[in-house]
Amino acid sequence: MAFSPLSLPISLISYLAIIRPVNAATAPVAATWSDSTFGPDGPWPAVEVTLGDDQTIALYPGREFQTFLLTTDYCNQNRTLCNANQAGLYNDAQSQVDATGSTGQIQYQSQPDYMTGVDVRGQPTSSWIDNMNFGGATIENVSLALLNGSYMAYPNGQWYPLTVGCLGIGAPDTVNQSFSNTMGPAINASLVPGYLWAHNTTASNSFGMHIGSVYPKMPGSFYFGGYDQNRVVGDVLSYQDDYTKDITLKDISIKVIDGSSPWQFESLGGLLSSGNSSITSGGLQVSVDGCSPYLSLPKSTCDAVAKNLPVTYNEDLGLYYWNTNDPKYTQIVNSASVLEFVFIGDSNTKNVSISVPFRHLNLTLTAPLVDQPTQYFPCYTGPSKGYTLGRAFLQDAFVGANWGTKSWWLAQAPGPNIPSANVVELANGGSIKASTNDWKESWSGSWTALTPEEASSSSTVSAPSATNTDPGDSTGLATGAKAGIGVGVGVAGLAILGAVAFFFMRRRKAAATDGATSNATNATPEHGYYAPIKNPTSPGMTDSSTVTSGQPPNLMYNQQYPQYPQPYSQPYPQQYPQQYMQPPYGQPYSTELPAVGNSPTELPGSTIYDPHMLDSTQISSHASPQPSHISPHSPSLGTDQSQAPGQSGHT
Repeated sequence: MAFSPLSLPISLISYLAIIRPVNAATAPVAATWSDSTFGPDGPWPAVEVTLGDDQTIALYPGREFQTFLLTTDYCNQNRTLCNANQAGLYNDAQSQVDATGSTGQIQYQSQPDYMTGVDVRGQPTSSWIDNMNFGGATIENVSLALLNGSYMAYPNGQWYPLTVGCLGIGAPDTVNQSFSNTMGPAINASLVPGYLWAHNTTASNSFGMHIGSVYPKMPGSFYFGGYDQNRVVGDVLSYQDDYTKDITLKDISIKVIDGSSPWQFESLGGLLSSGNSSITSGGLQVSVDGCSPYLSLPKSTCDAVAKNLPVTYNEDLGLYYWNTNDPKYTQIVNSASVLEFVFIGDSNTKNVSISVPFRHLNLTLTAPLVDQPTQYFPCYTGPSKGYTLGRAFLQDAFVGANWGTKSWWLAQAPGPNIPSANVVELANGGSIKASTNDWKESWSGSWTALTPEEASSSSTVSAPSATNTDPGDSTGLATGAKAGIGVGVGVAGLAILGAVAFFFMRRRKAAATDGATSNATNATPEHGYYAPIKNPTSPGMTDSSTVTSGQPPNLMYNQQYPQYPQPYSQPYPQQYPQQYMQPPYGQPYSTELPAVGNSPTELPGSTIYDPHMLDSTQISSHASPQPSHISPHSPSLGTDQSQAPGQSGHT
């Protein structure tokens, strides 16, 4: 029987019923937060997971369905400096060699647009499975999407490299995903919270998240199967289905919470619809997304807020730079004032507000987005999949979901004065409850209540001494230095670091000289940054709706590096191994999971698509139809939105 990759349809994601054991001890599983912070537009905190045996990688939490990973191929595309190294890169080749039947590629490609608030373009992902260790718990065969050639597209037409992937946090009424094709049995790929619940590690298929912040320092909180009740303050908004679905934002206001106002007002509302007649009193539909960095909103809204701030709009990036020499800059970003987001609650007569202090809206841009560290206000007007409240918002918002009941919640999170964790296990049919903590008190000592003299003067206002290491603090370290050496490193430690750095720089320089004429395939990426792609329409780079079969544009190499080699050096065998054409592989494969306690069925390692055996030009771009109940923010399954025959949601 002849085999052609182009003839193989990729089956739809199917939702599988699981028989779950009961009456065993369960407990929430806490994330491990990285000691480092990341991103050229933060810095942002991230959680750590371990893939395979020993690949520790930092990820932003917040993606429904698959976990998106940057691979070592992402940095091997050229020999320029690669910032993605800092969070860790996934080596699928290493996993393929080291794994014992628990890793491999799936014959399905999703689009790279795993952020809703920023346009991500380039090559489709490769779907994959591997074991993951999360907070000490092992999850087998996690559903992964590998990013090898995807970039963030900004208004100036340039594509900038990604730096951190995104952790999949489950999906409504879903435990795992099943991928099948005519090559053999279905491959069952686990969603992390569903697996933990199905294997009786946690009491529910759920999560609770508050990402915290870097400046002022506020540790993150993330649990599968429960939540920290002290991270929930005030009224709780309750929604159904996808947590990235559109919800109604009614208004945005500037408010002074304590002390004198740095403006001529104490409160100013109506900013959401200001200057835009298309935004009615019914509000604006927005989504919440932990993978996206900014407040991605209409330019009219961003301009209405910016009109009251000492900022300058940057057309290239679609962001606003703080004018740090303006006295009002320090008065505003250090004051007890907030940007308030007003949402429509359970009824049209009840509104719920979530406040983001301006202390959290004084973020830092670094390379490759800018040449030197630049303070910015994160209202974003560039291309995106929709209006989105990203990590800039989630510094001060709690998000949680009970996927088993298809419910999710949004609430105010506290400031830096957070009591010790009060971890609550979320029952299978349960919902969250807020703490009785006072939100204003949680910010005491972490912002400055301006005096009338300070508010009316032209003098600068310092941040409270306990948190006086902000990026905008002229007496502190530069942002780049903070990211490099951390806070609290002594003089002796710095000297040691300097010596080690000098040693490795000499070795790296020597290696670069010795390998100047070596083939690009064997080049080792340096630590640093990519240059942006200045011509995204070059052959090989496509928009997010197209499967690419070519190569990245040469301009990515700044016209000085060898042509990127073909990623797959050997042709895929034209004959599928004979032993897998016999029963049971030659018969229709059941889409149900085996009995609990057994690993999900997958193709043996030697018969799973090997990325090093499949030429990229042979990849089929055909995707099966998408069931009508899948959220538009779910993994892209093609343009046909009809219900696939025989597919249904599990219970």
